[in-house]
Amino acid sequence: MPISIFKHRCFTHLGFRHPWLAYGFRPFFLLGALYAPIALVPWVGALLQQFTLPMALSPLAWHGHEMLFGFVSAALVGFLLTSIPSWAGVSPLAGKPLAALVVLWLAGRVVFWCSALLPGLLVALVNLAFPLVLLAWALPALVSDAGRKHLSIGFALCGYILVQTLFYVAWLWPALIADLSPVSLLNTAVNVLLVLIALTATRIIRVVAMAARSELGLSGPGRLTPAREHLALAVLVLFVVADLFAPGHAVTGWIALAAAAAQADRLSEWPWGRAMGRLYLLLLTLAYLWMVVGLALVGLTALTDSLPGYAGRHALSAGAAGTAILAVFCIAGLRHTGRSLSLPKLIWPGLVALSATVLLRTFVPVWWPEYYLLAGVGLPFLLWLVTYLLYLIAYGRFLVTDRADGLPG
Repeated sequence: MPISIFKHRCFTHLGFRHPWLAYGFRPFFLLGALYAPIALVPWVGALLQQFTLPMALSPLAWHGHEMLFGFVSAALVGFLLTSIPSWAGVSPLAGKPLAALVVLWLAGRVVFWCSALLPGLLVALVNLAFPLVLLAWALPALVSDAGRKHLSIGFALCGYILVQTLFYVAWLWPALIADLSPVSLLNTAVNVLLVLIALTATRIIRVVAMAARSELGLSGPGRLTPAREHLALAVLVLFVVADLFAPGHAVTGWIALAAAAAQADRLSEWPWGRAMGRLYLLLLTLAYLWMVVGLALVGLTALTDSLPGYAGRHALSAGAAGTAILAVFCIAGLRHTGRSLSLPKLIWPGLVALSATVLLRTFVPVWWPEYYLLAGVGLPFLLWLVTYLLYLIAYGRFLVTDRADGLPG
């Protein structure tokens, strides 16, 4: 059955009306982009001693939770709600069911902002309900005959939800897992997110590489060796485990360096040269480059005394994860709204602002700690705000209006 007919029947059956709720990426990409700078406001305000918000956790743990289980979760859910129907041939979530999931995500944000005023268990349960509902919808599709080859995504998603659960356990009942703090589990959540990025990059890079080479008049998608992809993923998973149970240990440092080398080896097969002039390919490549840099810094931190323990962590979170999310927002925001893969020009300055954000957050605290509040917090926040403001200006209309090609979705 042609995919356009399949989508048409799905949306007709669901009684879909408004374009904003036509597909999972639409509300969650829009809300994720809106929330990305908002989630930083209480943390930045506390650091700059301008205002404080009643928090049940430390400002750092609160900030990390809302970035990973608020902003990133919105982006991740939007991506999976859009990709899984294509992978497994299942009906997409749209209309009222999608609206209910949006409300559940919003409820999680409200209760966490009010976490100092509400029972902690209630806050945890509301926030866990969102990814668990997604998992309940996704797993049957991923274990089907059509979706089984993408089951690794489901395993990584389970890992991400498990880490989120452990975060609440470490917050509410710290004696149960005395060796794991909420902040250390946030690092683990970022690491699991790197695995998800590596898995999805396997699927996305073939599409964007083929598009870039086709635009340049080159034949084929280029050479991508599955064995090198599998090695890069295996070493990355090993790093996740080592960094969870032995963070800062020398062995973990060597594994981090091996993971960095494996990702760089995989990256060497991607189409370089003129193809990198295509912004959609450049975004994905920069995300992977930040992963290499971050893993290398984490490894060097564990093996030397010259770097603080947090060195490399922002290269992995704001750099690898942040750039990968922007890449998915941009690529899916065009492909799934019926538009050609030609990114709006506003994304170029957005990418510059995001890259500057990562550079400042990664290196100012390490090399110029005396300028931390100004150049390591305040300026990166403004640049992060500019990044997503430009995205919303460029893509906001695409996300709330009908597809350009007239098809449903």
